[in-house]
Amino acid sequence: MESFVDEFNEQARSKSGAPVIAVDGLSGAGKDTVASFVSERFGVRHISASDAFYEIAEERDLSETELSAQAGKEVDLEIDRRTLQKALSGPCVIDSRIAAHVLGTYADLRIRVKADLEERARRLGERDGIGSPVPHVRTRDREDSRRYQEYYGIDTSDLSVYHLVLDNTDVGVKPQNRIIESVVENTVM
Repeated sequence: MESFVDEFNEQARSKSGAPVIAVDGLSGAGKDTVASFVSERFGVRHISASDAFYEIAEERDLSETELSAQAGKEVDLEIDRRTLQKALSGPCVIDSRIAAHVLGTYADLRIRVKADLEERARRLGERDGIGSPVPHVRTRDREDSRRYQEYYGIDTSDLSVYHLVLDNTDVGVKPQNRIIESVVENTVM
């Protein structure tokens, strides 16, 4: 699988040998939950694309909602560039919607976290206070997939890039963590 590292990084860097773990999935799938667990359990930095989004909003003196409303390709690419730059600086677990696709073989372990639409909508509805979350999440998924295809030629439905695809629709956090722990210990640690 190709990596987009060179496309974002003007100065080619070699990897230190320490693990880089990519966790991605659609909104509400549990990317942050998995990445936070890996970070805490294995002592690696947790880098989230959401943090880059918040940084950009702060730099532009905009609320997150205002930045979302005006965000286009330029903001998306800047979020991806900043997130990738951080990932290139050493061992980490990185979560974003397309981390595995962007990092490619630079990531030692590529995990896709997924859950069915209704479960993801329930989670996002609780977290973000979204009314009628299923139509909102369905639209968000469709728009995200369109953008990633347009910007990078990424087919987000292609699961062949992952070492592990974990459907956590009916799996609690503790059992999920045991699975993730076992995979990380047996592949990159």
